[in-house]
Order: sequence, then structure tokens, then C-alpha cells
Amino acid sequence: MTSPSSKARRTRTRERGAAAVEFALLLPILLLIVFGIIDFGRMLNAQITLTEAAREGARAESLGSDPDARVQEAAGGQGSHAVLQLIRRWPAKSGQSDRGAVATLVAILLAGGVLLGMAALAVDVGRLYAEREELQSGADAAAMAVAKLCAEKPANCAGGSAAIAAHYADENAKDNASGVSAICGDMNGALPACPAPADNLTACLNDPPDSEYVEVRTSTELPGGSTLLPPTFAQALVGNEGYSGTRVAACARASFGAPIPAKGIALTISVCEWDALTGGGTTFPAAPPYPPNPLPPTSAEKASYLHSTAKAKTCPAGPSGWDKPGGFGWLDEEGGPCEALVGDDGTVGGNTGNSASGTCQDLLEDYYNNPRVLFIPVYDGVLGTGSNTTYHIKGMAAFVLTGYSLPSNREKSWLSGKHLCNASESCLYGFFTQALIPVPGPIGGPDLGARIVTLIG
Repeated sequence: MTSPSSKARRTRTRERGAAAVEFALLLPILLLIVFGIIDFGRMLNAQITLTEAAREGARAESLGSDPDARVQEAAGGQGSHAVLQLIRRWPAKSGQSDRGAVATLVAILLAGGVLLGMAALAVDVGRLYAEREELQSGADAAAMAVAKLCAEKPANCAGGSAAIAAHYADENAKDNASGVSAICGDMNGALPACPAPADNLTACLNDPPDSEYVEVRTSTELPGGSTLLPPTFAQALVGNEGYSGTRVAACARASFGAPIPAKGIALTISVCEWDALTGGGTTFPAAPPYPPNPLPPTSAEKASYLHSTAKAKTCPAGPSGWDKPGGFGWLDEEGGPCEALVGDDGTVGGNTGNSASGTCQDLLEDYYNNPRVLFIPVYDGVLGTGSNTTYHIKGMAAFVLTGYSLPSNREKSWLSGKHLCNASESCLYGFFTQALIPVPGPIGGPDLGARIVTLIG
């Protein structure tokens, strides 16, 4: 005969077995939800962190501050996140049923908003960050493009800015739709003044500069015309039924001007030559390509002779104690083929000898056969002679090479079809123009025709 206590033990065993079966059936679903949310959040966090680090580094470089420190701060200051799972054993009291305990726990987590809250935090907040990154990328690209337009074609600045800004804002969005809420700045009256900035993190960094600048503000706009980013899970949370979405925004500011000399071709021309060929900065023939730009007259080109030769032009000395500059000279190659790096004090080593390096000869031949703008350092002072020469760089200029006469090679001018100096002389033919350097960098040098567009906020 079976005692009542034995029956009770078997009943509890069966109930515990039923709870184990329920747990086994619901566990994969629960784990799929939880770890899916966790992995999605970690992936999105990594993407956002890296994107922010890259953007902070680029902005720091354009502002002249230390990019490495800003990148480390953006990438390393986020902290680490971990999900801790506490598994506790819940013993059943005598006569108490475990059946349905797991299902009840999952129902409580869902109904109480725990899982929905985790999903809303990972998915909805992640979507907001992703939307912000798209809008910021669009604002950055649009500001750079509008600044480039205003710098190259001032007459088209007012009428062409809206289409260009809208294009770049849309192209940087996954759904090819973004709103441009403002295109403003200081462009000699070509753009309207900017409205008051936003009082949150969507405002541009820093105050507007005293020089010319462009500011572009972007905001959420869906293909259907809505300006709110709809929620995925947040609306299902208790007390959040009326939430219909958030309007995300971003801002970027770009400026253009003469760059601070940093690097260029390992060839430098004196400020005297620049003054003579530009009429003191008043005459700049059109830059390539030809067409669509008009071909300059043959009178635009001149010959620039090697520094230290009799025909090299001279002018008042540059910095105190420096020799009178004149003609052109070769610079020490550093950083790349036929590339020179300018020191923080504006100096760079060079050579007044006749011969160019093989890499510089190849580069000159390429620019001769395929006419385009050559960005050249302009010097205003010289110390030493031969391989002990030091040049003081004043700024960067845009030069179009039309021909040359060097000990290793001679090429007639493609503009006039003539040689402008004798075979025994080392000289370059060409003219100075105005053009934009195609890479960003710090602004602040003298305006010698070469300009640069860069983000400033």
C-alpha cells in the first residue's frame, strides 16, 4: 500500500518535470530575443564609436588640434558594457506546483516591459544614432560641396547651393531621403545669415569664423514626407502610447581660404616670380581643363630660371638675414615621390643644383603631357648654397606647367609651341592660376591663388 507521502513526492517530481519541459521549450525563444538584442546593440555601438572617432579625428585635424587625442577620447571613453545573468534555483515548497512557472516568468517579463524596454533601448535608440550619423555625413558632404561651389564659381553660389546640398544629403541616407533645413553663412551676401543655433547637441561645433563660411543643417525626412523617425518598440511601452517618433538633426560648417604650407611638390618658385607673373596678384588665367575653360593667351606664360643663375629675378629679402630670393629651386624629397614637407617654422631643405631627381622629372613630364594644376610652395628667402640650401616658404600657389628646359630633357610649350630659354639654361615655362587643393587642411596662409576647403564645425 502506497503512503500519502510517497504520492506527494511523485506529484512534485512530475510537476518539476513539467516545469523543466516548459523551460526547455521557451528557453531558445527567450535566449534568441535577449542575445539578439544584446548583439544588435553591441554591433551598433561599435559602428557608432568608430564613426564618431573618425569624424572627431577629421574635425580636430581641420581645426588644427591634435587628432590622435580626439580619436582616442572618442573611441576609448565610451566604457564597457556587460550583461550579467543571475541564475537562481527556486525550490518548491511542499504541495506547491512548479507547473507553469517558466511561462509565467516570461509573461511577466513581456507584460512588465522588461524585454520590450531592452528592445526599445537597443533597437530604437540605435536607429536614432544611425539616423544621426547619416544626417551628419550628409551635412558634412553638403557643406563641403557648397563651399567648393562658392569658392570656384561665386556667381553660382546663391542659385546652385540648394540643389547641391539636397543631393549630398540624400545620397548619404540609406533611404535616399533627408531634409535640408538651412543653407546659410557668410559668402559676401550670396547666402542668407544663419538662424539661431539649436540649443542641443545637433548644433554646429564652435562659433562661426570671422572669414567666409557655409553652414548646412540637415534633419529627418522620410520618403513619404514625414519628418519623424518612427519607433519600432518604444511605442509599445506602458505610458508611451502617444509617442510617434523623433525628429533628428545635424549641422556642419565649412570654410575655404589659403592653406598653411605643409607639403607640396619638391619644387619651389620665388615670390618674385609669382609677383611678376600675376601682376602682384591681380592676373590669373583660367586653370585646366581646356575646354571647357578658355585657353589662356600665349602672353600668359613666362620662363622662371633656376635660383642662383644670372637671369633669376631678385626682390627684397624675406625674413631677416636671408638672401634675396629669385627663380626656382629643388626641395629635399620627404613623404613621397617628389614631395616635400614644410617644417613648423616654414623652412625646408633644398638644393640649388641644376639636376632634378628621377621622380621629379617623371612628375613634370606627366603634368606637361596631361595639363592640370600643380600646387607649388612659394619661397621668400634663401640661406646657404648647393645641397646646404634652406628655403623659407611663404605660401602655396597654383601653377600650370606649359614646358621646361632641364639638363636631362627639354619640352616646347604646349601653349605657344616655342622654347622660352636656351638649351644651356634651366628654366620652367608656365603661369599661375587660382584653384582649390583637393584635400582638406588648416587654413591661415597668404592668398597666392591656391585655396583649400575644410570643415570647421
